[in-house]
Amino acid sequence: MQIDKKTALPASVAPVSPEVRRENELRAGDIFPFRTWKSLPSFSTVILNLSLSAGTLVVSAGGLLLTLGVFLPISILKTLGGYVGGLSGRQRVISLSGDVRRRCVVITGASSGIGAALVLEYAGPDTHIVLIARDDGRLKDIAAQAQRQGATTAVHSIDLFEPANTVKLRQLLQEVEAETDGIDIAIACASVTGHRADVLDEDVEHVPPLGDSSQADGAQPDEIADRGDVWGATTASRMLQVNVAANQEFILGTWELMKTRSLRDKSASRPSPKIIVLSSSTAFFTPASFALYAASKAYLYSLARSLQIASVPYGISVITVTPGFMETGLTATMAKVGATFPTAILGDPRKLARKIRRSEEKDELVVFYPVSQVWSLYALRGLNPLMETFGMWAGAASGVAAWFFS
Repeated sequence: MQIDKKTALPASVAPVSPEVRRENELRAGDIFPFRTWKSLPSFSTVILNLSLSAGTLVVSAGGLLLTLGVFLPISILKTLGGYVGGLSGRQRVISLSGDVRRRCVVITGASSGIGAALVLEYAGPDTHIVLIARDDGRLKDIAAQAQRQGATTAVHSIDLFEPANTVKLRQLLQEVEAETDGIDIAIACASVTGHRADVLDEDVEHVPPLGDSSQADGAQPDEIADRGDVWGATTASRMLQVNVAANQEFILGTWELMKTRSLRDKSASRPSPKIIVLSSSTAFFTPASFALYAASKAYLYSLARSLQIASVPYGISVITVTPGFMETGLTATMAKVGATFPTAILGDPRKLARKIRRSEEKDELVVFYPVSQVWSLYALRGLNPLMETFGMWAGAASGVAAWFFS
């Protein structure tokens, strides 16, 4: 099992082979969107984009004034007044029998990286944690660490690459809901990119499973997969099965269970249930080469933000998390296949886990970390379509997400 030296967390690293990289390699000049006279924008297109930029300025100015004039004073009052209209601190969880019980926290992608950090952040004498991921060995290792911190745990090895397992995931959630007197916190953390051998590959059966020693303990990329698929439909189906289909099943499945419980029992003694969705800062702006991953994270961001409003009548809190580049197996895999991001900017998943927990306890809506990374990508949402196209090309041309589409 590979361990990240900096964070001491398990890391799932499975880069594609050099052959697959060459097969899918992009060249900046070949993908430049304005390389011919015909592809240059017309006068009317430029005028439209100028008007869109002007509109963005107006809307941004209005949002700035409203935030300064309304929400800033309210936030100051809330801070000084000890959270006006609310209760600071964690509530004790009461079972149906009236006894104090452990909070039930369910986490997908719990075997490595951010998911593993969240398990250890929430682990304590008052918590029962359900860990879900594909690698049974890493799950048991993280569960053992959580138990040493006083938590009780349940480990479930589910391969979310398999479409049939979405049904298994829903059944598991229903069982956990019944056995634990209700899920208190559900965290959707499972995620993959197209830089992995088990995503960008035409025959997944010859790829060692995640956690296999042949890929985890110092294996080189060309030892992991000797052939692969051209980026396209196969890549999309495998990546989106995990990032969208499985996450959607988990998020909406737990949401329905929490909603049903809320309608059945409106007890004020129990804290509101919470769903935490790990999206990504790529949902705001992305290199063109990060196409499928960014699209999947944009879906999760939009779903979670909408659920925040839809959940108000049922007392369900939904928190959206948008991490930047983190010190995880995901970025380690990207680095092995040539991604050019500086390692100095990588965020610490343990610090993110701590920030998520604190934000969840305060019912914050969105979590940004590292702030400097996410701030810049969020600001780029203000680009007009012409400049957005140029920016997406520039991001791909920089190699920050490696030199092939993923």
